[in-house]
Amino acid sequence: MASTRSLLAGLTALGLSVTMTACAPASSASESDAGYETVIAAVVRAESDAGGRAFEVEIEDGSADIRVAVDDRAVDVDVDLAGPLVTGRQDARPLDRDDRTALDAATTPLADAVRIAAATHGRGIGISEVDLEREEDIAAWRVEFTDGEEVAIAVTDGAVVRPVG
Repeated sequence: MASTRSLLAGLTALGLSVTMTACAPASSASESDAGYETVIAAVVRAESDAGGRAFEVEIEDGSADIRVAVDDRAVDVDVDLAGPLVTGRQDARPLDRDDRTALDAATTPLADAVRIAAATHGRGIGISEVDLEREEDIAAWRVEFTDGEEVAIAVTDGAVVRPVG
């Protein structure tokens, strides 16, 4: 019986600490220094909210403007990075044919490209932008960091097309 009470007390304390951690205020880092984990969480939230695949991210003033492909249209989803919480959503425009073609070929999602680019960059610098581009005739995710460096990741296999530079 005593071990059951100890276990219950331990689980209660653990639950309390998890709750307190989840409610803690966002870190005091500059909003322009959105780490890759924060960007990935925002992308996952936007994709879930819009029901599609993210293909463009712009970080500014503590929020992310994430463009998500849903069928043949692009949806802009605004995400507060502190949450991440969706703060707005609107249809942006019909999906560009080049973007649709690159997304159809993409087996590497944007979130994985961010993870690969951050590992390649390796300096813990924040991310400012992610978008699709053609790099040496290859469709690639271009991940721009707040220090101005860029890494390009092939959409088809996640290979680093252009390392830091």
